[in-house]
Amino acid sequence: MNKETVIEISFDEKDDYINQFNNTKLSNSLSNYILDECRGKPLANRIILNVKANFKISNQQKEEFIKMVHENYKSDLEEYVLILKHANLKKIIIFFIGIVLIYLAYFNDIVNNKVISEVILVIGWVAIWEAAYTWLFESNENRIKTKRLKQLAKCKINFV
Repeated sequence: MNKETVIEISFDEKDDYINQFNNTKLSNSLSNYILDECRGKPLANRIILNVKANFKISNQQKEEFIKMVHENYKSDLEEYVLILKHANLKKIIIFFIGIVLIYLAYFNDIVNNKVISEVILVIGWVAIWEAAYTWLFESNENRIKTKRLKQLAKCKINFV
């Protein structure tokens, strides 16, 4: 059974929700507020925004607002996915560099100095550990943020 996370939003004027530099974009403060209100709520919950406008708002303005919200979080999601792709590529490269360095340390025909061999070995293990740590522990945080942004990109918006 899915429950709902209801976020109450109240506006006194249109300027409260539009970006000060681009009136077709959602304001950063509202975007951050909505995201903050989702923190700690179960991921299985459906997100609903209840918007109360303390001014006369036309149906066209309502549709524009809904579009702004959905596009804002869709854009945030696309940016976050791009960041994750680059970070994952970097982790893969670091992992393989670690393997190569460990290989060099064990087969030190190239490096005859024992100290240099040990340094290369340590750097190799650290590189592998960094990649493994990120995959094992940081990936949960990334999945949560990705899912939350997907939910917000498709959230239901009611005008009350």
